[in-house]
Amino acid sequence: MKDKNPVKKERLENLKKASALPFGKRMRYYFDFFKFHLLGAAVIALLVFLVLKEIVFAPEVILNGYVINRTEFASCTDEEFISSFPEYEKINPKKQKIYFGSDLFLNDNDIDSTTKLVVNASSGDIDYMICNRETFDRLCRMGLLSNLEDYPEIKAKYEDELIYYDHTKNDTSEDDSLGNKPYGINVSDSAVLKNFNVFHEDEDICLCLGINSNPTDILYKFIEWIKQ
Repeated sequence: MKDKNPVKKERLENLKKASALPFGKRMRYYFDFFKFHLLGAAVIALLVFLVLKEIVFAPEVILNGYVINRTEFASCTDEEFISSFPEYEKINPKKQKIYFGSDLFLNDNDIDSTTKLVVNASSGDIDYMICNRETFDRLCRMGLLSNLEDYPEIKAKYEDELIYYDHTKNDTSEDDSLGNKPYGINVSDSAVLKNFNVFHEDEDICLCLGINSNPTDILYKFIEWIKQ
């Protein structure tokens, strides 16, 4: 069917005529003619680049952990706290990423944070959690921590510093059969955590593995680092 759009027809004819112009004028005409097409292509290219950068070529996440129920007296930011560990282990942040946060709370006043904690822990997305003894007991009752008996290397190395939770002493009898199990490592003397200043000095501090987490060598090295 013949094109009846006179504006489009005229533009196409002018485009054909432009081929006879000198090179410089021809390029300027082509740029003016296609500038909106070029702008659209540039936007698409930028979006593709951002997607590739953030997803395809993003650094591999090798460790993900949280301080739970921190106090309000932190002496440095989360980034400042965790940045010394990659330096200690000579980890290249461009290739490997370590996530750390102290913004999760397990209490009756912050439902959103509690929900986020439960969902992330249940899905295995939290490698470790650091908390005080009161929070530790609550995490144990909720079934959000890994039994350290399942990790012989950790149990053997920190046997004298394991923190147990006795399921027979809680208010229900549903999990009495679990007995007394180790779910945490005592890190109360950690100089790193004391420098971070997110817990009270007289508190027992526990490092625990999230339920369904998959411990790697980097997590074992992190525990060694935090124990200093």
